[in-house]
Amino acid sequence: MKTICAFAGAAKGRSPQFSSEAYRLGQMIGARGHKIIYGGGRTGLMGAFADGALSAGADVTGIIPEFLDNHEVGHKGIGELIITNTMHERKSSMYKDATDFVVLPGGLGSLDETMEVLTWCQLKLLNAKVHIFDLDGYWQPLHEMLSHIVEQGFMHSTNLDYVFWAKTADELIDKLEDTHKAK
Repeated sequence: MKTICAFAGAAKGRSPQFSSEAYRLGQMIGARGHKIIYGGGRTGLMGAFADGALSAGADVTGIIPEFLDNHEVGHKGIGELIITNTMHERKSSMYKDATDFVVLPGGLGSLDETMEVLTWCQLKLLNAKVHIFDLDGYWQPLHEMLSHIVEQGFMHSTNLDYVFWAKTADELIDKLEDTHKAK
């Protein structure tokens, strides 16, 4: 069993496809018996992903700082909801046991977490894979930015060997399972 840390928006976004695919991806990962750690909210894509994983019987842990518990509304239906004092404690707790990260569409929080994990992987502070769910091209600007950083000589292309891009939930699951076989 692997521990998957998911980043996803606390909002639903404009397309109903975002929520339905977040739920479906949660189901697919949960059905494979992986433990899931995520931001702890019950709203938006974050909540849809957790609900999908729960529907498949997954072990789901949410980690949310106290000040966000009131705003994002901590998910009381998951196996464990950990309340932290700060965002830094939240992120550190989310990352520490993760073997893989799954990035769904989201806002600044998801982008912040993704960039921090990519940096930690580059610095060898984490030994994990990052699976970016590029649903409907949502993360293409990030893909272009990372390519631009490499092209401009501020990062070696090998620092992205642990990043996998998937346009569909099925493709993401295939890549997630393939990286586990290789470990």
